[in-house]
Order: sequence, then structure tokens, then C-alpha cells
Amino acid sequence: MREPKQGARCVQMSLLLGVAFCSLMPAGMAMAQTAKTPSDAPAPADDDKAEANTIVVTGSRIATAVITAQPITRVTGEDIGKRGFTNLGMALLDQPAFGVPGNGPVGGQGSFSAGQTFANLYDLGSQRTLTLVNGNRFVSPASGSIFGPVAGSPVDLSQIAPGLVDRIEVVSVGGAPIYGSDAIAGTVNVILKKNYQGLAINASQGISGHGDAQDSNVSLLAGKNFADGRGNITVSVYYDRQVGLTNADRSSLIGGTSPFSGTATAGKSYTHQLYYGGKNYNTFTNTGIPAFADDVPIYAGQAYAGITNAAGQVLYFNNSGQLTPFTNGQLTGSGLYQAGGSGFAIANYDNFLADTQRIQGTLLGHYDFTDHIHFSGEFWLGRNFGTNLAAQPYYNTALFAAAGETNGNLALSTANPYLSAADRQTIISNLAANGMPTDTFYLARANTDLATGSFRTRTDLVRVVGGLNGDFGVGERKFDWDVTVNYGRSTSTTTSRELVTQNFYNALNAVTNSSGQIACAPGYANASYPTLSSTCAPLDIFGYGNASQQAINYVTAIAQTHQVNTQLDVQADVKGDLIKLPGGYAKGVVGYEYRRESSAFDPGAFYAGELQADGSRVQYGNTIPITPVGGKFHTNEVFGELNAPIISPDNDIPFISSLDINAAVRYVNHSLTGGFTSYTAGGTYAPVKGLTIRGNFTRSFRSPAITELFAPTGSVFDTANDPCDARYINAGNNPAARKANCAAAGITQPFTSNVVDYTAKGTSGGNPNLQNETANSWTLGAVLQPHVLRGLELSVDYINIDIGNEIATLSLTDLMSACYDSSSSSPFCKTFTRDSTGQVTSFEEGNYNIGQEAFRALQGNLKYNLPLERLGLPTSAGVLDLNVNYLHTFRHYYRVGSGDLQQVVGASRNPANTFTATANYTRKSFNWMVQGIYYGSSKVDPNVDPSAYQYPTVHSYVTFNTSLGVDVSKNVNFRFIVNNVFNRGLPFPYSIFSESSYEARYYDAIMGRYFRVNASVKF
Repeated sequence: MREPKQGARCVQMSLLLGVAFCSLMPAGMAMAQTAKTPSDAPAPADDDKAEANTIVVTGSRIATAVITAQPITRVTGEDIGKRGFTNLGMALLDQPAFGVPGNGPVGGQGSFSAGQTFANLYDLGSQRTLTLVNGNRFVSPASGSIFGPVAGSPVDLSQIAPGLVDRIEVVSVGGAPIYGSDAIAGTVNVILKKNYQGLAINASQGISGHGDAQDSNVSLLAGKNFADGRGNITVSVYYDRQVGLTNADRSSLIGGTSPFSGTATAGKSYTHQLYYGGKNYNTFTNTGIPAFADDVPIYAGQAYAGITNAAGQVLYFNNSGQLTPFTNGQLTGSGLYQAGGSGFAIANYDNFLADTQRIQGTLLGHYDFTDHIHFSGEFWLGRNFGTNLAAQPYYNTALFAAAGETNGNLALSTANPYLSAADRQTIISNLAANGMPTDTFYLARANTDLATGSFRTRTDLVRVVGGLNGDFGVGERKFDWDVTVNYGRSTSTTTSRELVTQNFYNALNAVTNSSGQIACAPGYANASYPTLSSTCAPLDIFGYGNASQQAINYVTAIAQTHQVNTQLDVQADVKGDLIKLPGGYAKGVVGYEYRRESSAFDPGAFYAGELQADGSRVQYGNTIPITPVGGKFHTNEVFGELNAPIISPDNDIPFISSLDINAAVRYVNHSLTGGFTSYTAGGTYAPVKGLTIRGNFTRSFRSPAITELFAPTGSVFDTANDPCDARYINAGNNPAARKANCAAAGITQPFTSNVVDYTAKGTSGGNPNLQNETANSWTLGAVLQPHVLRGLELSVDYINIDIGNEIATLSLTDLMSACYDSSSSSPFCKTFTRDSTGQVTSFEEGNYNIGQEAFRALQGNLKYNLPLERLGLPTSAGVLDLNVNYLHTFRHYYRVGSGDLQQVVGASRNPANTFTATANYTRKSFNWMVQGIYYGSSKVDPNVDPSAYQYPTVHSYVTFNTSLGVDVSKNVNFRFIVNNVFNRGLPFPYSIFSESSYEARYYDAIMGRYFRVNASVKF
């Protein structure tokens, strides 16, 4: 590599074009280290002393001191490798500051987004965390549908090869005046390796202690300097194959036999009781429960409309299709489900770990045309496959619709030839005994053998970044200029196998033909949407897995959606010395940015539904008609930044070792939401060397996403925590108002709301009148670097974020809470309807600038580097590194309108206290890492009075990981990694971890002990 003449200034320009054209730091060196002038280069002049000790960090376009006004945490590529992470999103989730992402590899995958992974800083939402790569924006693959996981433009971290990462810098709060929209929580900047020279091949294999969840990956990184060090080209190829798991694979923890918190039985002093044996719906099974009337066959453990035997026992079909007595589990306070028993084990039918396959190629390059003009570029290609292995199936039950309608009970002939003679007679006898016609009976069933809910998303990425930069002088002043063009296109296709209702009904109408064969009854008409086979084949619906392949092909079809997102970003700036202050030159930046983004979601013919004469659409299968979404916007943005070193240590002023102030402003003219000015101001003050006090205030914003603006109104299904239900009547910040408003609505207690346990149908859509979200945020902290304890750095920062005008996609729970928790009549009471019995029959969700969110936390970091020779040992004894990241959240809540405050902190997905402590011991060719992760105790539900729960508190949790690396030779390294060394399981009372948001947080506890072997060869 050619040594730069002025190393610090070279680093100053390195991040602004995406790929550095020179560097003073070897790959993998932590950014916390100070850049040093090469020993063979001339020492800087006195005027350049401050510059020689500065570097570019995320959150500024000016080379600044290592201690910045805003707190910055870092994760190095070396740290990621030692933990064996194959997905950067999971690496961030190990850090206390990050909440469960809007979508990730763990848990149920967002519709049309399987396998995509987003960042979620402070759990303020993935759409409020700005993610950059080398300081540049990165195109998002997020679905534009209202059914997608995130309404915004989050970056898919799974599209970035871990081996290509030098470090990840996370700036709390700041970023909006520097980078624009979306940086409300902060900015994540993934910084890639640069000037790589050589060839590295890495391969690893992982497997859990259960013998499943195998992961195999291989990567290649090759780089070459040329033209006497003026240029470099680096190529990265990465392949990873992760075998997925369903909840059923961890049934005792999150699946159908795991404990759950359900409605307590009568006579209990609490509302929610801990049950063992799994939450099983007794109103249907995946083998079928027959009924004599169009109703639920069992309720509260008693025969209701079910077919019974002579002893009065409700009968259901076993796997082979024969009627057998239904076994009740432990009764609960809900008549719809029991703990255990023969009912449908609903928790088994969800995804725990996405099945993924990823291949990515990245080309990085730079070339110095002269000492003053430089080129850099990136080229990205990627194809990721992600599969959601299981989800809830196509149901047939009276809970959703009347018989004959989609999802209603199946109406079947008693002459169905798949019935045995004995079972037919039992059904007919029951029909007659209950005064019903004896030719038709009803069947409640979850059709898991016909439609698993599985779907697969393929995401293709193309991204190109190119730029020129350089420098020039004006007298004694130095200036740098940059121009960068960044274009990205992400295309996603989601494919699933769906049950087509019309063909399903045709195949169920089985008869015996004149040849004595079972066939479809004549006179049927196929659905207009083509299934895998157009030839009707009779379907044996009794039992499980008894349908022929011909019948399955006739009743199922392939559905496919298509998503295209594009991003064009052009930036230009000039930066340099302004005026000379006592502490050095004040430096400034002025620049311009143009950004254009578009999003188009096509649901495909199946999901769009069949077009009717009146312009409406009717669903073909289980999914209500989904509407296309499309839109685009552009911005014109101007920005400026100032960094003023008022006093430096060279000024020798008592009680002021150094004093720096900085400020930045950005004006954004958005084609849809108009103008907005974002700004920040802050500084650092060191009363003595080794102690720095820092603070910052930032005004930031988030522009509404295309989905939030343009999504057409469409049908949705939703459950809700009905405030008038006996389980929630005493919750909220104003229980008295809640009780009074529910009583005024004609609801008497105790009341059981069906919408708590199964969905109601409503509508949702975009709002073209949305405005920007806004946030006022500030930080105040200190950094201690005591000289008496070399290698120690301790930082503590208080973080305060207030978001107003927040775009809330109001759920049915939000609408109902806003209605009943107000002290007076609320307009939200008109957004849903109830029938004469108080049950919710319809609702209207949507997007509104009506939310408020507040976050208060103390963030701490301790780093200590200790060469053991300081303890009197020989130099060969090695080095010990300690790194501790801690987060204590004082307060985190959101509010919709004047509704109830919803506490976020204190739930198990967001415990108030978390920390990650990592110790590394390195000696010659040996490295040993030990890591502990701690989650403090929390509440099952911080928004409900603890007296409502039998066990309201979730115990604290700690797990340990370790990694052992050995250099077999100069070029060969082996590493053995064990996650969850002591195989720690979920903390008591276990009852909340079947939800995706908790599964991701407690992933290691659910997965169990996991082993990985890694081998790398470098030349």
C-alpha cells in the first residue's frame, strides 16, 4: 500500500464516498483507536496537531476528535466473527440498545418479507432507525403492502456479508441533520473493510444440541492493490444456508405443549392463570369435529353442537378418519380453549427460525487519478431466499363465518362415501335426535394438511455506488470535495401454496359413481383462478393426511406477489478550514443531496381476488382481497455543518483542557410533505485531560412511508384487548373512566369479548394527508479515560427522545382504548361497531399523525485493554480486553391520541436493565472469548395491574457464550464457538415466549446450546 502524505486528511475523506481510497488502520482495528502519523512520514506542523489526532466518525462529515458530542458505540468485524454470527441483525440484537427488529430471522416472518432482517434502535421502530453502509443510504426491500412487517424503508442487514464488515458504528439520537430522514432513534453505519490485500476463505458449520437448525456457510474475500498502491479492488462472495425450525420443534417451550397464560377459571382472585399442557382450541381440530348444527361443537368442555356417542362424549375424527371420543384438557376461563386435550394445538403452527439461503457478491474499488482526484465505487449483487415454514392454516369454523361461506363450517352430505358405515349412522342418529335434517352435517376443521401457511420470499438486490472526491487549497486553508451517486433496486417475490375455496367445495362433494368409484359430484364449475390440476378429484377430509395428491393438486394453487423498490441518491459537498480559533481551525461543510425513491407492490391475481361486475373483488381462498400499492417521492436537500475547536490542550488554560462546539442543519423539501428543517447543536468540554463532558440537542424527523401514504383501503382481520372485557376492564391509566364508558355503551360485567380470542373483520388503508413525524432529543454524558489506569475508558450518557406527530397505524386495540379511556366521548368510538350482545362486528383501522412516544435511558460502556506485562508478566503472556455495554431504561411509552399510555419498558422483550459483558484473552496464536448477556426481571404485561396475573413477574435471565480460536499456522485458523454454554432455558413463568417479539429476544434460550466450527485460510 502506498503511504499517504497526510494520513489524517486521507482518513477524513474515506467514508464519504463509500469506499476508502487510503487508510491508516489495518482491517479490523477498532475505530476507538486514534489514527497515528506513520513513522516514516514527516511529523505534522503545529497547526495540524488537532487534525492528526482526528478521524471521521458516523454522525459527522468532518474529521473530529474520537470523543464526540453524541454517544457512539461500536461492534467490530472481529467481534462478529468470534460470536459466529452469519446475520448482522442478530449481532446487533446482542447489544442492549437494540430492540427486537420489525422483521428478523427469528419468529413469524412478516407477510411478503420472509428472511429480511432490520435494525431497531431503542425499540422505537425499525422505520425510525437509519441504516447506512459506508455512510451512504442502502435500498430497502421492505414490502409496500399494509400486511408487510414495517411501514418504512429499513435496510435488510442480511444482505451484507459479515466477513466484509470492518465495524458497525451506532450513533444515538443524531444523524438527521447529517443524513436526513429516519434517524429519530439514531444511525447505524456499517463500515466495510478497505484496501484489502490478499485472499481469505472462510467456512463454518453450526448445529444445535438438539441436532437441528444446521447452518453452513462459506465466504471468499480477495483484494489486490495495483498501480503502485494508487488503486485497490476487493471482491467478496458469501453463501449461507440456514435450516429453519417451527414452534413445534421446540414444543415444550413455545409450541403446543408449552405453558401459557390464559383466562382464569371462575373463583380465582386473578384474571390470568398459568396453564400447562398447551393452548388447545376445543372448537376445532386439524382432523375435523362433526356437528349437527352450524355452531361450535364444544364450548367450555361441554357438548354444544357436537356429535356425541351413547355416553354423551363429543366425537372427533382421529388421524385415520374414524370417530373417537374427544378428550378434554384442563378447563380455562375461556370456553374456546383448554390446556391440553384433543383440541387444536395452535402454538405449533408458527415459525421459530426462518429457513434461509443467501448468496451475495460485492465488488469494491478505488483509484487515485492524481494526488488530488480520486475515484471509488461499489457494485452489489445478491439473491436471498427466506421461508416462513408454518403459519395458521385455512380454518373452517363457525367462529369466522356461516357454513358455506369462506372459513365457515363445512356443510357435508351424510352420504359422503369416505364416511364409514358406523360413523355415518352415528352422525345421522345425532341429527335426528336434535330435530335436524339427516342429509347434511357440519365439520369444524383446521386444514393444516392442505394449507400450511408456509411462504417463501426471494429478494434480489442490485446496487451501484460511484464517486469522485479530491482536495484543494486556498492559501493556508485546505478543502475537500465529494460527489457520490448511489442507485439501488430491490425486487422481492413471495410464493405460497393456497387453498382455492370453490375447488375445495367441489372436491368435498364426493359421491359414488355408476362404476362404484368415488368421484366428484357432476355439475361443478372450476374456480376462474387455475389450480395445480383442473381435473376435479374427490377429497377425503376426515382425519389427517388422507387426501390424495390428485385432490390436493385440484384444490390448491400457487399464489405470487411482486415488490419493486428503487432508490437514487446523489450527494455533493465541500468541506474545509474556515477560520483559525485558539484550539485550531474551525471546519465547515456545505452540501446538496437529491434523493428519489419508489415502491410498487403487486399482490398478483390470486391475492387480488376475482373482479366482480360492480368493481369489487371476491377472495379466491383464505386471504381477503389484497390491493396493490405504489408511489414515489423525491427530495431536494441542502445541509451545512460546523465544528469549532474553541480551546485545545495546547492553550494551557486552567480548568479547560479542551472545548469544542459543533452544529449542523439540513433543510429538506419533500415532494409530498413539503419542507422541514432539522438541526443539531452540541459540544464536548474537558476540564482536565482524561475527563470529557459531552452533550447534544437534535431536532429530527421521519417522512411518511409510501405504504402509509398510498395504501388503498382493504380488508383486514384483527384481534384486540377489548377494554370492556372482564380481563381488561381494570387496566389502563383511568380504569374508572373505562368502566363508566363501557357501562354507558350497554356492556354489563362480567363480559367476555370474542375478539380477544379470535379475529374480527375490518378495514385498513393509507392516508395521503400524513405529515412528518418530529422528534426533540438530547443527550448528556461523560467519558473518563484515567491516566493512572491506562487502557480504561468509561462512558455514561443520558438519552432523552420525545417523538410527536408520530404516524400510528391504529390497531383495533388502539381504537378501542382511545374510545373507552377518554373521560368524555371520543371520535374513535365511531371507528368500530358492536352487535346487540356487545361483540365487535367491524372496525376501521388506518394511519394518523396522532401518536406520541417517549424514551428515557442511561447508556454506559466500559472498555479496558490490559497487556498482562503491566502486571509483571512477560510480554508473551498476552492481552486481556474487557467490554461491557449497559442500558437502563427509565421510561419508554407511547400514546395514541388521548388514549391510554402504553408502557413499552418493563415487558420481557424490553427489560429495564440489560447488559452484555465480553472478555477476550489473546496470546500469540491463541484467543479465548467469554461473553455474558443479562436481562433483568420484567412483567408479563406492564400495562395491566399485576394482581390480574397469577405470576406477573418474569425472572431475570443470564446466558453465557464462548469462543476459542487457534492459529494452526500463519495462514490457517480454527475457531470453536458455543452459544448458551450452560443450556439455560426460558425464565419462569415461560408463558409469554410464544410471540415472535419475545422469541427473538430469548432466541438462545429457546434454541438451546448451539455449536459452531469455523475454519479460515488466508494468503
